[in-house]
Amino acid sequence: MKKSLLSTTAIVGAALLTTQQASAAAKVDIGGGMDFQVGWTSQDREGWSPTPGGVIGPATERGYSVFQRTFIQINASDTTDNGIKWEFKVKLNADADGGPGASNGLKNGKARDASDSVTLALSDAWGQVIVGADHPVYDRMTFGSGEAVGTAGTGGVDGNWARWFNYKSISNQRFEDGATTHDSTTSSKIQYVTPRIEGFQAGVTYNPDSITIGRFRSTDAPTQTLEKDWWAGAVTYVNNFSGIDVAFSGDIEENSNTNPQSRNGLSGSLGSLIGYGDWKLGARVSRKFRDGETLSTDTNTSFTMYDVGVGYVIGPWALGVSYMHEDVGTINMPTGKDTQDTAALSGSYNLGGGLSLYSELFWNKDKAGNPASAKSANEGTGLISGVRVKF
Repeated sequence: MKKSLLSTTAIVGAALLTTQQASAAAKVDIGGGMDFQVGWTSQDREGWSPTPGGVIGPATERGYSVFQRTFIQINASDTTDNGIKWEFKVKLNADADGGPGASNGLKNGKARDASDSVTLALSDAWGQVIVGADHPVYDRMTFGSGEAVGTAGTGGVDGNWARWFNYKSISNQRFEDGATTHDSTTSSKIQYVTPRIEGFQAGVTYNPDSITIGRFRSTDAPTQTLEKDWWAGAVTYVNNFSGIDVAFSGDIEENSNTNPQSRNGLSGSLGSLIGYGDWKLGARVSRKFRDGETLSTDTNTSFTMYDVGVGYVIGPWALGVSYMHEDVGTINMPTGKDTQDTAALSGSYNLGGGLSLYSELFWNKDKAGNPASAKSANEGTGLISGVRVKF
Protein backbone atom coordinates (compact mmCIF):
# COMPACT_ATOMS: atom_id res chain seq x y z
CA MET A 1 0.00 0.00 0.00
CA LYS A 2 2.81 2.35 0.96
CA LYS A 3 4.71 1.47 -2.21
CA SER A 4 1.62 2.08 -4.31
CA LEU A 5 1.06 5.44 -2.62
CA LEU A 6 4.65 6.47 -3.28
CA SER A 7 4.33 5.41 -6.92
CA THR A 8 1.12 7.39 -7.31
CA THR A 9 2.70 10.44 -5.69
CA ALA A 10 5.68 10.16 -8.02
CA ILE A 11 3.41 9.96 -11.07
CA VAL A 12 1.41 13.02 -9.94
CA GLY A 13 4.61 14.90 -9.19
CA ALA A 14 6.06 14.03 -12.57
CA ALA A 15 2.86 15.18 -14.27
CA LEU A 16 2.89 18.48 -12.40
CA LEU A 17 6.55 18.99 -13.25
CA THR A 18 5.86 18.28 -16.91
CA THR A 19 2.99 20.79 -16.87
CA GLN A 20 5.16 23.43 -15.23
CA GLN A 21 7.95 22.88 -17.75
CA ALA A 22 5.53 23.09 -20.68
CA SER A 23 3.88 26.29 -19.42
CA ALA A 24 7.25 27.79 -18.51
CA ALA A 25 7.98 28.11 -22.24
CA ALA A 26 5.36 30.82 -22.57
CA LYS A 27 6.64 34.38 -22.32
CA VAL A 28 4.74 36.31 -19.65
CA ASP A 29 5.01 40.07 -19.19
CA ILE A 30 3.31 42.16 -16.53
CA GLY A 31 2.94 45.90 -16.99
CA GLY A 32 0.63 48.67 -16.00
CA GLY A 33 0.27 52.34 -15.38
CA MET A 34 -1.42 55.15 -13.55
CA ASP A 35 -2.78 58.46 -14.81
CA PHE A 36 -3.62 61.14 -12.23
CA GLN A 37 -5.37 64.32 -13.42
CA VAL A 38 -6.36 67.62 -11.92
CA GLY A 39 -9.06 69.40 -13.91
CA TRP A 40 -10.45 72.94 -13.79
CA THR A 41 -13.50 74.06 -15.77
CA SER A 42 -15.39 77.28 -16.30
CA GLN A 43 -18.67 76.72 -18.16
CA ASP A 44 -22.08 78.27 -18.57
CA ARG A 45 -24.08 75.18 -17.62
CA GLU A 46 -23.24 72.79 -14.78
CA GLY A 47 -24.91 69.58 -13.61
CA TRP A 48 -22.63 67.13 -15.38
CA SER A 49 -18.95 67.93 -14.86
CA PRO A 50 -16.40 67.73 -13.38
CA THR A 51 -17.55 64.12 -13.10
CA PRO A 52 -14.66 61.73 -12.58
CA GLY A 53 -15.86 58.23 -13.29
CA GLY A 54 -18.86 59.31 -15.34
CA VAL A 55 -21.20 59.97 -12.42
CA ILE A 56 -23.73 62.80 -12.82
CA GLY A 57 -22.71 65.65 -10.56
CA PRO A 58 -24.76 68.07 -8.46
CA ALA A 59 -26.59 71.05 -9.95
CA THR A 60 -23.98 73.43 -8.54
CA GLU A 61 -20.41 72.21 -8.70
CA ARG A 62 -16.99 73.45 -7.72
CA GLY A 63 -14.90 74.18 -10.77
CA TYR A 64 -12.15 71.67 -10.09
CA SER A 65 -11.63 68.06 -9.10
CA VAL A 66 -9.26 65.12 -9.55
CA PHE A 67 -9.43 61.92 -11.56
CA GLN A 68 -7.25 58.86 -11.62
CA ARG A 69 -7.07 55.77 -13.79
CA THR A 70 -4.95 52.77 -12.81
CA PHE A 71 -4.51 49.52 -14.69
CA ILE A 72 -2.48 46.32 -14.68
CA GLN A 73 -1.84 44.49 -17.95
CA ILE A 74 -0.75 40.87 -18.31
CA ASN A 75 0.52 39.54 -21.64
CA ALA A 76 1.42 35.93 -22.33
CA SER A 77 2.54 34.46 -25.65
CA ASP A 78 4.01 31.33 -27.18
CA THR A 79 4.17 29.41 -30.46
CA THR A 80 2.59 26.01 -31.12
CA ASP A 81 4.43 23.08 -32.69
CA ASN A 82 2.95 23.90 -36.10
CA GLY A 83 4.03 27.54 -35.95
CA ILE A 84 0.84 29.31 -34.83
CA LYS A 85 1.59 32.11 -32.40
CA TRP A 86 -0.89 32.75 -29.60
CA GLU A 87 -1.05 35.84 -27.43
CA PHE A 88 -3.23 36.38 -24.38
CA LYS A 89 -3.88 39.89 -23.02
CA VAL A 90 -5.89 41.13 -20.07
CA LYS A 91 -6.07 44.76 -18.99
CA LEU A 92 -7.30 44.96 -15.39
CA ASN A 93 -8.68 48.08 -13.75
CA ALA A 94 -6.91 48.61 -10.43
CA ASP A 95 -8.56 51.74 -9.00
CA ALA A 96 -9.90 51.79 -5.45
CA ASP A 97 -13.59 51.84 -6.38
CA GLY A 98 -15.95 51.15 -3.52
CA GLY A 99 -18.57 49.37 -5.64
CA PRO A 100 -22.34 49.62 -5.15
CA GLY A 101 -23.35 51.69 -2.13
CA ALA A 102 -19.94 53.29 -1.74
CA SER A 103 -19.68 56.91 -0.63
CA ASN A 104 -16.84 57.89 -2.97
CA GLY A 105 -19.10 58.84 -5.88
CA LEU A 106 -18.61 55.61 -7.83
CA LYS A 107 -21.75 53.83 -6.70
CA ASN A 108 -25.06 52.35 -7.82
CA GLY A 109 -23.43 50.31 -10.57
CA LYS A 110 -21.23 53.16 -11.75
CA ALA A 111 -17.99 51.61 -10.51
CA ARG A 112 -15.60 50.66 -13.30
CA ASP A 113 -15.58 47.13 -14.65
CA ALA A 114 -12.96 44.68 -13.44
CA SER A 115 -11.21 44.76 -16.84
CA ASP A 116 -11.11 46.89 -19.98
CA SER A 117 -10.35 44.05 -22.35
CA VAL A 118 -9.56 40.33 -22.38
CA THR A 119 -8.42 38.75 -25.67
CA LEU A 120 -6.73 35.72 -27.18
CA ALA A 121 -5.09 36.22 -30.59
CA LEU A 122 -3.92 33.47 -32.97
CA SER A 123 -1.47 34.60 -35.68
CA ASP A 124 0.16 32.97 -38.70
CA ALA A 125 0.92 33.72 -42.34
CA TRP A 126 -2.84 33.79 -43.01
CA GLY A 127 -3.34 36.72 -40.63
CA GLN A 128 -4.72 37.03 -37.11
CA VAL A 129 -7.89 35.82 -35.39
CA ILE A 130 -8.82 37.58 -32.14
CA VAL A 131 -11.50 36.41 -29.73
CA GLY A 132 -12.62 38.05 -26.50
CA ALA A 133 -13.85 41.36 -25.13
CA ASP A 134 -12.40 44.38 -26.93
CA HIS A 135 -13.31 47.24 -29.27
CA PRO A 136 -13.97 46.43 -32.97
CA VAL A 137 -11.16 46.39 -35.54
CA TYR A 138 -11.77 49.98 -36.59
CA ASP A 139 -10.71 51.23 -33.15
CA ARG A 140 -7.08 50.32 -33.88
CA MET A 141 -7.17 50.52 -37.69
CA THR A 142 -8.31 54.09 -38.32
CA PHE A 143 -6.47 57.40 -38.36
CA GLY A 144 -7.37 60.91 -37.26
CA SER A 145 -6.35 63.78 -35.00
CA GLY A 146 -5.66 61.47 -32.04
CA GLU A 147 -2.91 59.62 -33.93
CA ALA A 148 -1.29 62.93 -34.90
CA VAL A 149 -1.40 64.52 -31.45
CA GLY A 150 -0.31 61.21 -29.88
CA THR A 151 0.87 61.40 -26.28
CA ALA A 152 0.66 65.20 -26.09
CA GLY A 153 -1.69 66.05 -23.23
CA THR A 154 -4.52 63.51 -23.08
CA GLY A 155 -4.77 63.23 -26.87
CA GLY A 156 -6.44 66.54 -27.73
CA VAL A 157 -10.06 66.48 -28.91
CA ASP A 158 -9.80 62.68 -29.00
CA GLY A 159 -8.73 62.72 -25.34
CA ASN A 160 -10.26 63.30 -21.91
CA TRP A 161 -12.00 66.69 -22.15
CA ALA A 162 -15.44 65.00 -21.92
CA ARG A 163 -14.69 63.97 -18.33
CA TRP A 164 -14.76 67.61 -17.34
CA PHE A 165 -17.29 69.34 -19.58
CA ASN A 166 -21.10 69.21 -19.72
CA TYR A 167 -21.32 68.11 -23.34
CA LYS A 168 -24.75 66.51 -22.83
CA SER A 169 -26.53 69.68 -21.83
CA ILE A 170 -28.75 69.99 -24.92
CA SER A 171 -31.91 67.86 -25.09
CA ASN A 172 -31.80 65.19 -27.87
CA GLN A 173 -28.06 65.71 -28.28
CA ARG A 174 -26.17 62.51 -29.09
CA PHE A 175 -22.62 63.75 -29.43
CA GLU A 176 -19.79 61.26 -29.15
CA ASP A 177 -17.24 62.00 -26.42
CA GLY A 178 -14.37 61.60 -28.86
CA ALA A 179 -13.66 61.28 -32.58
CA THR A 180 -15.14 57.79 -33.01
CA THR A 181 -17.74 55.93 -34.99
CA HIS A 182 -20.70 54.55 -33.03
CA ASP A 183 -19.67 51.03 -32.01
CA SER A 184 -20.46 48.05 -29.79
CA THR A 185 -17.86 49.03 -27.13
CA THR A 186 -15.86 46.23 -25.50
CA SER A 187 -18.38 43.40 -25.65
CA SER A 188 -17.22 39.90 -26.65
CA LYS A 189 -16.29 39.59 -30.33
CA ILE A 190 -14.72 37.46 -33.03
CA GLN A 191 -12.28 39.41 -35.19
CA TYR A 192 -10.02 38.70 -38.16
CA VAL A 193 -7.21 40.87 -39.52
CA THR A 194 -5.35 40.09 -42.76
CA PRO A 195 -1.57 40.33 -43.22
CA ARG A 196 -0.39 43.64 -44.66
CA ILE A 197 0.16 43.20 -48.40
CA GLU A 198 1.63 45.97 -50.55
CA GLY A 199 0.70 48.44 -47.81
CA PHE A 200 -2.92 47.26 -47.52
CA GLN A 201 -4.53 45.55 -44.53
CA ALA A 202 -8.17 44.72 -43.76
CA GLY A 203 -10.12 43.53 -40.74
CA VAL A 204 -13.64 42.40 -39.84
CA THR A 205 -15.50 42.06 -36.52
CA TYR A 206 -18.70 40.29 -35.49
CA ASN A 207 -20.45 40.20 -32.12
CA PRO A 208 -24.04 39.29 -31.14
CA ASP A 209 -24.83 42.55 -29.33
CA SER A 210 -23.30 45.42 -27.37
CA ILE A 211 -23.84 43.89 -23.92
CA THR A 212 -22.72 40.28 -24.41
CA ILE A 213 -19.54 39.54 -22.45
CA GLY A 214 -19.27 35.85 -23.20
CA ARG A 215 -21.16 34.27 -20.34
CA PHE A 216 -24.87 34.61 -21.07
CA ARG A 217 -27.42 34.81 -23.87
CA SER A 218 -29.13 38.19 -24.04
CA THR A 219 -32.73 38.87 -24.93
CA ASP A 220 -34.09 38.94 -28.46
CA ALA A 221 -37.51 40.22 -27.38
CA PRO A 222 -39.02 42.86 -29.71
CA THR A 223 -40.33 44.73 -26.68
CA GLN A 224 -36.78 45.64 -25.60
CA THR A 225 -34.42 47.89 -27.52
CA LEU A 226 -31.03 46.24 -28.00
CA GLU A 227 -28.62 46.85 -30.87
CA LYS A 228 -27.53 43.40 -32.07
CA ASP A 229 -25.61 41.53 -34.80
CA TRP A 230 -22.84 44.09 -35.05
CA TRP A 231 -20.56 43.88 -38.10
CA ALA A 232 -17.53 46.13 -38.49
CA GLY A 233 -14.98 46.32 -41.27
CA ALA A 234 -11.86 48.42 -41.77
CA VAL A 235 -9.21 48.86 -44.46
CA THR A 236 -5.90 50.70 -44.10
CA TYR A 237 -3.06 51.65 -46.43
CA VAL A 238 0.36 52.56 -45.03
CA ASN A 239 3.49 53.48 -47.02
CA ASN A 240 6.47 55.82 -47.21
CA PHE A 241 7.28 58.00 -50.21
CA SER A 242 10.63 59.83 -50.20
CA GLY A 243 10.65 60.18 -46.41
CA ILE A 244 6.96 61.08 -46.12
CA ASP A 245 4.81 58.62 -44.17
CA VAL A 246 1.34 58.24 -45.66
CA ALA A 247 -1.59 56.36 -44.12
CA PHE A 248 -5.27 56.17 -45.06
CA SER A 249 -8.18 54.31 -43.47
CA GLY A 250 -11.83 53.58 -44.05
CA ASP A 251 -14.31 51.75 -41.85
CA ILE A 252 -17.98 50.89 -41.68
CA GLU A 253 -20.20 49.48 -38.93
CA GLU A 254 -23.69 47.99 -39.26
CA ASN A 255 -26.11 46.53 -36.75
CA SER A 256 -29.75 45.52 -36.46
CA ASN A 257 -32.10 46.01 -33.51
CA THR A 258 -34.35 43.74 -31.44
CA ASN A 259 -37.01 46.46 -31.41
CA PRO A 260 -38.64 46.81 -34.85
CA GLN A 261 -39.56 50.39 -33.98
CA SER A 262 -35.87 51.33 -33.73
CA ARG A 263 -33.58 51.92 -36.68
CA ASN A 264 -30.83 49.59 -37.76
CA GLY A 265 -27.50 51.37 -37.33
CA LEU A 266 -25.06 52.21 -40.11
CA SER A 267 -22.01 54.43 -39.65
CA GLY A 268 -18.52 54.83 -41.02
CA SER A 269 -15.48 57.06 -41.33
CA LEU A 270 -12.55 57.99 -43.54
CA GLY A 271 -9.21 58.99 -42.01
CA SER A 272 -5.67 59.97 -42.93
CA LEU A 273 -2.29 60.49 -41.29
CA ILE A 274 0.69 62.23 -42.89
CA GLY A 275 4.09 62.29 -41.21
CA TYR A 276 7.32 64.06 -42.07
CA GLY A 277 10.22 64.06 -39.65
CA ASP A 278 8.92 65.09 -36.23
CA TRP A 279 5.59 66.38 -37.61
CA LYS A 280 2.29 64.55 -38.00
CA LEU A 281 -1.00 65.70 -39.51
CA GLY A 282 -4.15 63.65 -38.96
CA ALA A 283 -7.76 64.13 -40.06
CA ARG A 284 -10.97 62.13 -40.07
CA VAL A 285 -14.62 62.48 -41.06
CA SER A 286 -17.35 60.24 -39.59
CA ARG A 287 -21.03 59.92 -40.39
CA LYS A 288 -24.03 58.02 -39.08
CA PHE A 289 -26.07 57.12 -42.14
CA ARG A 290 -28.71 55.43 -39.99
CA ASP A 291 -28.70 56.11 -36.26
CA GLY A 292 -29.39 52.92 -34.31
CA GLU A 293 -30.21 55.03 -31.25
CA THR A 294 -33.31 56.58 -32.82
CA LEU A 295 -36.81 55.35 -33.72
CA SER A 296 -37.83 54.53 -37.29
CA THR A 297 -40.44 57.28 -37.09
CA ASP A 298 -37.94 59.96 -35.96
CA THR A 299 -36.99 62.65 -38.46
CA ASN A 300 -33.92 64.87 -38.80
CA THR A 301 -31.55 62.29 -37.28
CA SER A 302 -28.35 63.08 -39.21
CA PHE A 303 -24.91 62.97 -37.56
CA THR A 304 -21.57 64.18 -38.96
CA MET A 305 -18.20 64.64 -37.30
CA TYR A 306 -14.79 65.76 -38.54
CA ASP A 307 -11.54 66.40 -36.71
CA VAL A 308 -8.03 67.55 -37.58
CA GLY A 309 -4.86 67.64 -35.52
CA VAL A 310 -1.17 68.50 -35.80
CA GLY A 311 1.48 66.94 -33.60
CA TYR A 312 5.17 67.77 -33.15
CA VAL A 313 7.82 65.96 -31.13
CA ILE A 314 11.10 67.62 -30.18
CA GLY A 315 13.32 65.77 -27.72
CA PRO A 316 11.29 64.92 -24.60
CA TRP A 317 8.51 67.34 -25.61
CA ALA A 318 5.31 66.31 -27.44
CA LEU A 319 3.06 69.16 -28.59
CA GLY A 320 -0.28 69.16 -30.36
CA VAL A 321 -3.20 71.28 -31.48
CA SER A 322 -6.53 69.79 -32.59
CA TYR A 323 -10.09 70.72 -33.50
CA MET A 324 -13.33 68.75 -33.80
CA HIS A 325 -16.77 69.69 -35.13
CA GLU A 326 -19.94 67.63 -34.68
CA ASP A 327 -23.50 68.32 -35.80
CA VAL A 328 -26.57 66.31 -34.94
CA GLY A 329 -30.03 66.82 -36.40
CA THR A 330 -32.51 68.20 -33.87
CA ILE A 331 -34.75 65.13 -33.67
CA ASN A 332 -38.33 65.53 -34.89
CA MET A 333 -37.81 69.19 -35.75
CA PRO A 334 -38.40 70.25 -39.37
CA THR A 335 -34.93 71.76 -39.59
CA GLY A 336 -32.05 72.63 -37.32
CA LYS A 337 -28.96 70.97 -35.92
CA ASP A 338 -27.34 70.80 -32.52
CA THR A 339 -23.66 71.56 -32.98
CA GLN A 340 -20.54 71.03 -30.93
CA ASP A 341 -17.11 72.55 -31.52
CA THR A 342 -14.07 71.50 -29.51
CA ALA A 343 -10.46 72.71 -29.68
CA ALA A 344 -7.46 71.66 -27.62
CA LEU A 345 -3.85 72.72 -27.09
CA SER A 346 -1.82 69.82 -25.68
CA GLY A 347 1.67 69.27 -24.33
CA SER A 348 3.68 66.57 -22.56
CA TYR A 349 7.19 66.23 -21.17
CA ASN A 350 8.80 62.79 -21.03
CA LEU A 351 10.95 62.49 -17.92
CA GLY A 352 12.19 59.04 -18.95
CA GLY A 353 11.63 55.67 -17.39
CA GLY A 354 7.97 55.70 -18.40
CA LEU A 355 7.13 58.83 -16.37
CA SER A 356 5.71 61.97 -18.00
CA LEU A 357 4.01 65.23 -17.10
CA TYR A 358 1.31 66.77 -19.28
CA SER A 359 -1.19 69.59 -19.59
CA GLU A 360 -4.07 70.36 -21.93
CA LEU A 361 -6.17 73.48 -22.44
CA PHE A 362 -9.52 72.95 -24.17
CA TRP A 363 -12.49 75.01 -25.30
CA ASN A 364 -15.94 73.62 -26.04
CA LYS A 365 -19.16 75.14 -27.35
CA ASP A 366 -22.54 73.43 -27.68
CA LYS A 367 -25.28 75.19 -29.63
CA ALA A 368 -28.93 74.10 -29.80
CA GLY A 369 -30.70 73.87 -33.14
CA ASN A 370 -34.09 74.27 -31.49
CA PRO A 371 -34.66 77.92 -30.49
CA ALA A 372 -36.69 76.72 -27.48
CA SER A 373 -33.60 74.90 -26.15
CA ALA A 374 -31.16 77.77 -26.67
CA LYS A 375 -30.78 78.38 -22.94
CA SER A 376 -29.55 74.82 -22.42
CA ALA A 377 -26.57 75.33 -24.74
CA ASN A 378 -23.16 75.40 -23.12
CA GLU A 379 -19.78 77.03 -23.64
CA GLY A 380 -16.65 76.98 -21.56
CA THR A 381 -12.97 76.23 -21.15
CA GLY A 382 -11.02 73.71 -19.13
CA LEU A 383 -7.49 72.88 -18.11
CA ILE A 384 -6.31 69.33 -17.46
CA SER A 385 -2.90 68.73 -15.89
CA GLY A 386 -1.50 65.43 -14.75
CA VAL A 387 1.24 62.90 -14.28
CA ARG A 388 1.27 59.39 -15.70
CA VAL A 389 3.54 56.40 -15.54
CA LYS A 390 3.59 53.31 -17.76
CA PHE A 391 5.76 50.27 -17.30
